[in-house]
Amino acid sequence: MLSMLRCTSKSWNDFITSPSFLHSYLRQSMENAPQLLFVEPKWLPRSKGSGMRFVSVDMEGSKEELYTVTVPDSQLACSRWRVCAGLVCLSTDCRIYLCNPALQQLCELPDCSPSATPGYYHFGIGYLHSRKEYKVVHFFYRGPQCLPGEVQLAQLKCEVFTLNMVGGISLNRWKEIEDKPPHHPCLPGLLVNECMYWTTIAFRPFRRPKRIVSFDFENEKFLSISYPSSFEGILGLSLMDMKGMLCMPDARRFRRSSILDLWILKDKISCSWVKEYSIDLVSFGSANIKSFFMTWNEEIIFTHLHEVVIFYDLKRKCFRGVKKLGLHPYGIYSKSLFSLRSI
Repeated sequence: MLSMLRCTSKSWNDFITSPSFLHSYLRQSMENAPQLLFVEPKWLPRSKGSGMRFVSVDMEGSKEELYTVTVPDSQLACSRWRVCAGLVCLSTDCRIYLCNPALQQLCELPDCSPSATPGYYHFGIGYLHSRKEYKVVHFFYRGPQCLPGEVQLAQLKCEVFTLNMVGGISLNRWKEIEDKPPHHPCLPGLLVNECMYWTTIAFRPFRRPKRIVSFDFENEKFLSISYPSSFEGILGLSLMDMKGMLCMPDARRFRRSSILDLWILKDKISCSWVKEYSIDLVSFGSANIKSFFMTWNEEIIFTHLHEVVIFYDLKRKCFRGVKKLGLHPYGIYSKSLFSLRSI
């Protein structure tokens, strides 16, 4: 419908592609009922490339084939990815891609700094509503190539790539951050209230840091945050956005009792955590819940028996389910009209 209106006249085209309309459309999309985005990668050995299929599923179980694309990059099929505000960020050893499935666009970002440590590709993507900007964060190691166990924290660097609704790419290059990360980040980052958070990992043997790294886009500073004091271990830990606050589920206690405790970070400077919720999931069985927990507004999301994605409403204390699309990973998806053609 919108593509037809764009062809009607120049004024309609200018209005639909204006930053204010793009931002309003995205905000409305994010406030609507959530959709699940499934990403199906496929390695293509003959062409030494990768095939990527993006499918959305709504709360009624209706599927929409958004985008299928072939890319001459064999690593893309085993890349890590994160979806945020309609864009999907995919990271390999040496490349970072952005995809807008709704507009059927996929592009490679300008060259990021190569990491001296092969296989290290930790990143993050977020959308800052206050600035109408997408931010892509990339970590890398600078210095001579070495084994992961010999990596020194002093070699760890961070850079940020900015895309805004007004002019597209900001400066068309990565900006290296002066402040040094206090720990080695692990897994893709999570944006919560315009700060990005990562769990951490230690490369030194027998050392497991109970720390979270946060990055504030306003002052471009990192912060080290301790876990809730009651947490006994780091196995299975994940980060969630609970109504604009960082939330951590106590995965270890859940595996023992099927009771899911949710801890909310009240103050990141003093590392003050409060247990806000305790959810009884005994009827599902902890052994039958196979994936990390996620959130959407005030609902907890998890996968049951590899087959159904369960939404638990914290207010109404009720469940609803959507059939999962195979064994493929998924994320919460909202459509965006932000074009990647300027990259």
